[in-house]
Amino acid sequence: MRSLPLVLLSLLGLIAVALGLGLWLVRSRRRANRQRYRAFLEEAVADGILTQEELAQLRVLRDEGDITDAEARMLALSVYRRALAQAMADSRVTPEEEATLQRVQRELGLTDADLGADRDNVRRMRLLARLERGQLPDVESPVGLLPGERGHWVVHATLCERLALPAGPASGPPSQLFAVDDTEPFRVTGQRGSLARSPLVLPMDLGIVVVTSGALRFQGAKVQLQFPHERLRRVALFTDGLRVDYADPPRSHYFLLTDPEITAAVLLLAAGRGRGAAVPGRTA
Repeated sequence: MRSLPLVLLSLLGLIAVALGLGLWLVRSRRRANRQRYRAFLEEAVADGILTQEELAQLRVLRDEGDITDAEARMLALSVYRRALAQAMADSRVTPEEEATLQRVQRELGLTDADLGADRDNVRRMRLLARLERGQLPDVESPVGLLPGERGHWVVHATLCERLALPAGPASGPPSQLFAVDDTEPFRVTGQRGSLARSPLVLPMDLGIVVVTSGALRFQGAKVQLQFPHERLRRVALFTDGLRVDYADPPRSHYFLLTDPEITAAVLLLAAGRGRGAAVPGRTA
């Protein structure tokens, strides 16, 4: 009789092991089913089109693998994000890549709400694709424009001033330079420094930068600036802002921006067109 508790304990241990093994097998099988479903989904959308036969096969895999609607949507989002990352890998998006991503989103039944945090990347990607084709966006300007002038870009900005210190580093953070008359496509390469971390740059005023068909405008709480495109010489791109160099008279202005790459691309394209230059589409 004394051995009875030991027998019960042994039985309970065996039952626990069996339950654990069964649970592990179920999870492993479900994981394998999800992997098989995702692999087929990735192959099916590789060309940006889901055929009726592929859709039917996906339904079979879902039923056989006991894949829920929520799991299928998560897998669809994973596949879409992989396609998005591949399109953005070279910091440019071709019209073909944009069309493929739109087809993938449509075929997978994903709405902008489903994309969630990816929506900003998608909007940015589409804007970059339009800039690549030389198409400037048209936006409503929060500041008054001249007759015939069009707004192309509005972004929150901080106007900064470069300090002339008696001692310290002779130059500011490293940047990538773009001449307004340069015919080379806009490409972001190399190491760039941060304006916000530079001891030589002092924030002066909060406001907005507006790029129009005729000028760059800054509307701040303290000052208002306007620089016609014909005076723009070059743009220095930092990780978090721009330096714009102007002529007649020579002068530079620094801006901290939320999206310096797109701002630079829009400014260079708008300035090239405003000056009558044959500037190809540029993208970040």
